[in-house]
Amino acid sequence: MPKKIDYELPELDDKSETIGQRIAKIRKIKGISQQILADKIGINRYLVSDYELGRARIYDEMVKRFAIALKVSADYLLGLKDDPEPLPKK
Repeated sequence: MPKKIDYELPELDDKSETIGQRIAKIRKIKGISQQILADKIGINRYLVSDYELGRARIYDEMVKRFAIALKVSADYLLGLKDDPEPLPKK
């Protein structure tokens, strides 16, 4: 029998930006073209466009690649944080 959960999850905001919209926004803020971003993460420009427009489903590996290439946290791209806090330097 499953354990009873002692907390409630917060309501999701349906009006928040999609992951694609966040990728496009941060890409434009940083002055990076879709082609340059595509080259950085090893995909073609058309797929970047499809992700940004919500035409393609983005998987966890791609979230990581976008976060690293754009130097933002994956939490920001996923909409869990409003601040795109940069990744720590290694």
